[in-house]
Amino acid sequence: MNLKPSLPLFFFLMLTAVLPADDKPVLKPTAYSLLYNEWEAERDALENASTPNNIEELKKRKLALRKTYTRKFLKLAKQHTADDQWSGCFIWAMAYGEPGPDLDAMVDLLPRYGNKVHNMFQLQMFMPDMVKVKSDRINPALTEIIENSISEGLHGAALYALAARTNRLAEHTGSQDRCKQAETMLQQVIDNYPDIATFRGKTGELAGKLLKRIRGPATIGKQAPETKGKDIAGVSFDLSDERGKVIVLSFSGHWCAPCRAMHGIEKELLKKYPQEKLVIIEINSDEQKNLKQVAEKMKSDGLMWRAVVDNTQGPIADMWSVTTWPTFYVIDQKHQICHRGTGFIGQDLVHWVDKLINEPLE
Repeated sequence: MNLKPSLPLFFFLMLTAVLPADDKPVLKPTAYSLLYNEWEAERDALENASTPNNIEELKKRKLALRKTYTRKFLKLAKQHTADDQWSGCFIWAMAYGEPGPDLDAMVDLLPRYGNKVHNMFQLQMFMPDMVKVKSDRINPALTEIIENSISEGLHGAALYALAARTNRLAEHTGSQDRCKQAETMLQQVIDNYPDIATFRGKTGELAGKLLKRIRGPATIGKQAPETKGKDIAGVSFDLSDERGKVIVLSFSGHWCAPCRAMHGIEKELLKKYPQEKLVIIEINSDEQKNLKQVAEKMKSDGLMWRAVVDNTQGPIADMWSVTTWPTFYVIDQKHQICHRGTGFIGQDLVHWVDKLINEPLE
């Protein structure tokens, strides 16, 4: 885990420092920077206390720490709505806050004070980082910013963030209508706000990449593209051979901690459903030199699914527009792509599979 401040937070610390008017300017700590440093010190202490024997206990303590500081940053934000420190607290919460009522309350500050912040550019730069934040309040907040913002930059960045969140929700729920909504918004970003700067790049470039994926061959509602290769054992693989089953296509790697964290869930799915109903196929991104070790590890860990060789920049990952590991696609019995998710998606994968297997095909 990176123990340094994220770029947006570091940038904000610099912007909110107070410089005295003399020849030797010295940064004066703000209430925000003091609280940030307090949180970082406690977080680092937990990281440094990590041992193989206390991992589970540390997870609980880290969760408690995030909850505590989400509340502390919310309290500080409410005390500093007249200056830019509330937006620093907001950015911290979007990057590190624990989902729940306090995080929701922080999100509610955005439409309320977004037009009053002195440095709208800072919020604009951070907008794409809100795409993965877990709060039902974010989409309404972004919508209000889009409708009422006095800043073109903030408007354009918020439109991209809302489009990306809409597409993410569409892929999780399997909604083709939401995919179309996201596509329309992304085109609006490209047409009207292509040069808005953010920490992730210009909005036009970000929207173009996402739009290319949405319009590509591996999209919700489309037939799974023809996918062939060889597995770790050197046996030929053809995805079409699995037609008639629910397929979990797992773009994964044993170098990747979130990928490994999903193994238990995948194993439980294979215990739950017979092979004639469900198949899991790993599109493996490990380096060629490590494949023998990967095969041995899979066998010892009881990972009873095929691993197709692809590497991180392989042709299969490219065809399926995969740039994040893990990425999961779920394909139904008619070979139609129904769901897509990235990172540790947990029980979402189980829900997707359960629904496709237990609901009869039309």
